[in-house]
Amino acid sequence: MTLYAYTARDRSGHAVRGTMEASDRTSALASLRARMLHVTGIDRWPGTSSIALLFENIGPVSNRSSVALFRSLAALIRAGVPLRRSIDVAIRQCADSRLKEALNSVLSDIEHGLPLSDGMSRRPKEFPKVFVALIRAGEIGGALDQVLERLASLLERDRTLRKRIASALAYPAVVACAAVALSVFLLASIVPMFSSMYEQMHVPLPLQTSLLIEAGNALRSPLAIAAGLSGSIGVAVLAAVRCTPSGSQLFEAVLFRLPAVGAIARKTLAGRFARVLGTLLRSGVHVVPALDVLVDAMTTQTFRDCIRRLSAELSSGSPISKPLAASNLFEPLFLQLVHVGEETGDLDAMLLRIADYYEVDVETALTTLSSLVEPVTIVILGTVVGFIVSAIFLPLYTLIGNIK
Repeated sequence: MTLYAYTARDRSGHAVRGTMEASDRTSALASLRARMLHVTGIDRWPGTSSIALLFENIGPVSNRSSVALFRSLAALIRAGVPLRRSIDVAIRQCADSRLKEALNSVLSDIEHGLPLSDGMSRRPKEFPKVFVALIRAGEIGGALDQVLERLASLLERDRTLRKRIASALAYPAVVACAAVALSVFLLASIVPMFSSMYEQMHVPLPLQTSLLIEAGNALRSPLAIAAGLSGSIGVAVLAAVRCTPSGSQLFEAVLFRLPAVGAIARKTLAGRFARVLGTLLRSGVHVVPALDVLVDAMTTQTFRDCIRRLSAELSSGSPISKPLAASNLFEPLFLQLVHVGEETGDLDAMLLRIADYYEVDVETALTTLSSLVEPVTIVILGTVVGFIVSAIFLPLYTLIGNIK
């Protein structure tokens, strides 16, 4: 199969562009024409006309677009609108060009007799395995509108939690970057000006001013530039190692052991585990297939390996609580509630309650951490800037006193 990038116009005359796999150019053209598209250009990927699509096809579709899509589909299907017409309406109101193209492909598959889940499974970048598994369960159980609503709620909760984490970390990150940038600016630009003036006037320098001048000289030296380049290369190497399974596990092991931050990260991942697994089970997916799908929904290698071991042990008849306890990734409260859910036969509801609890707990922890980090960051910034300013102007006061 070869990847082709194409540009076309749909039945309404709107421009459409995207990528698709086909055995050759003729097959690609036939597939596009079967979808009622008027092809205006097609090239092998990457070709000259496909460079513009490069950044559009990197990463997943935004959660906001997916939430809007699934909520609109759920509302239309619940109202009795046929699936094909529902997707056609969703395509017309979709603002994301990449998602719109994926929906056009899904609509073509539905018109050729495939179910919605199979059509979505052919576009894994836009519709991950979790989406496909939930929708397939809804199709089998005859409750597609309910499953689509649950899927939208799952994505919305995930997006809300991510926004809360980002907002909690944004202020300290901005203040820290401002402190570093201001310090570098003062050391590289302001300090040398005063240093040359003091040297010409033979002003005796206190210890802190001497240290500051030496730091400014070191910052502008070739050795500092080489150290900066080495640091950049080191960061790039660490990022590459972080992408490997072993490097990812090492990074996560360090992250989980950090004070405060490690507990928040572990609770966030445990809550996501409970939320996605509970949603899959409530939608009718059996536990072992649900775990196989859940592997792709987790963002850390440590939790993925834990889920794979959990799936293997459940296949051999083990209860879910024992492998979870052996992983050392979950708190006793989490394990006890899962055990109760197993005993009562209400595991899906218990997992969703656990997810609610952990989301509230993480939000509270983030609020507390943010309220502590903000004043500490401001104090550190004030101390650094105050030290630099006092070191610059202290000899100036001495000079003025000698003139008097």
